[in-house]
Amino acid sequence: MILTTSINGQDYFKPNIGDALRLSISGQIYDARTLSMGNSNSVFNDTYTATLLNPATLGLARKFTINTSVGANLYNNEAFFIDDSLLSKRTETVLYQLGLVIPLVSDSASNNFAISLGYNRSKDFNRILKFNGFNSTNSSLIQDLTSINNYIPRDLLLSYPEFDPGSNEYLGDRTIFNGNLNQEGYVLEEGGINHWSFGIAGELAHNIFFGASFNYNVGSYLRDGEFTESDSRDSYADSIRTIGNNPLTAGFQSFYINDIKDWVFNGYDLRIGVLYKFFDFIGIGGSVKTPSVISVEENHYFRGNTQFSTNYFAEIDTVISNEFTIQSPYEFSVAADVNLWILTGTAEITYIDYTQMKFSGDLEVPEQSALNKKIIDTYTQTFNAKIGAEFRLPWTGLSARAGAMYIPFPVADSPTEFDRKFLTAGLGIRSGEGAMEFNVAYVYGWWDHVAEDYGNSISPVRQSIISQNILASLSLRF
Repeated sequence: MILTTSINGQDYFKPNIGDALRLSISGQIYDARTLSMGNSNSVFNDTYTATLLNPATLGLARKFTINTSVGANLYNNEAFFIDDSLLSKRTETVLYQLGLVIPLVSDSASNNFAISLGYNRSKDFNRILKFNGFNSTNSSLIQDLTSINNYIPRDLLLSYPEFDPGSNEYLGDRTIFNGNLNQEGYVLEEGGINHWSFGIAGELAHNIFFGASFNYNVGSYLRDGEFTESDSRDSYADSIRTIGNNPLTAGFQSFYINDIKDWVFNGYDLRIGVLYKFFDFIGIGGSVKTPSVISVEENHYFRGNTQFSTNYFAEIDTVISNEFTIQSPYEFSVAADVNLWILTGTAEITYIDYTQMKFSGDLEVPEQSALNKKIIDTYTQTFNAKIGAEFRLPWTGLSARAGAMYIPFPVADSPTEFDRKFLTAGLGIRSGEGAMEFNVAYVYGWWDHVAEDYGNSISPVRQSIISQNILASLSLRF
């Protein structure tokens, strides 16, 4: 989603730059130990999770390892529209991860090699938005759609074409509406990005590890938006017709549109990593994620109606299909950890240049070029910062963890309220030889956002979002 409606108003027909950001913005690695340390332990992780953090650390694994994660997401959204606010909530339970790590040499060998296979869900689109308020200004979704000569209000008898009386030249669509409508919206989003990954890593020299992973990314996205504008205060009398020569259009009562965007997509990317271990005291590493090349198939459905006091209904039911390709930017990460017997501290910084996002594929060249120019003008570079710590209670196998993440919103000059902030915490228990490890994590995130789903000129729908995750992970080593 984008910062303001003026940046990316819903055009109801074609892909927009918000679609590129939706698939490009960084997700999370949903492993309880990793997440409870702010996703910052990419230089000492020996489970499948390393495949999507820094694959070089797979080389630390000395035993066949299975790990899995299950969690619940709780999403709260308080939307402020005009002078009203409305709170909405949504929950989701997900299998986030299932993976294997297979060492290729014995645990007594001086240098180690390992491979990994598995599944990880790095991002979910579990969202909800509700708003409702009376807009006394001269703006409405009807007027927005009319201003771009959209067929929706025309087919619903809310706008009409105007022609030059002398030349009969088409001048554009016009409407009688001048705002003063009650406006209501209800938007549900669901889906996610899933990775099927293969990784390999090896200790090519003493305490120097290299690794790489290939990730096949599949997913879906569904946004179901319902928008209603109604004459709740009798601003439009029964004598007023929306189409002058059509008596059935007298007495406008309400306009309703159900706007459904349905995607299926797939793509791929590579990640390359390096790790240097100074005994068991300090670890320094880095990784590069190549752009994800994602092919999207979209069906965009529009169902709607207009109701008049004459008991007449005008209706539409149509679908528009699009196919396009989105290329995400490179991601460059550096990380380090310091291990002081019972305490480990970690930190990581990731650089992403979102101006490198691109559209390609089946789009017409002028449309593709315009979108890519708008990406360059709108977005900026970011540095994602993550820190974490783990305290291990000696001789018990018990551990406690905490962390934090700061993910800047990648629109140029956006206020800090739109940056995503997360606090994390967790507990773990591990058997003496590490044969079994069970971890739990809790993540609390908060940020503000302005929805782009509802028109260009209408009062913005500002959202105050709180996201909470509860996660449990189990690792078995043989």
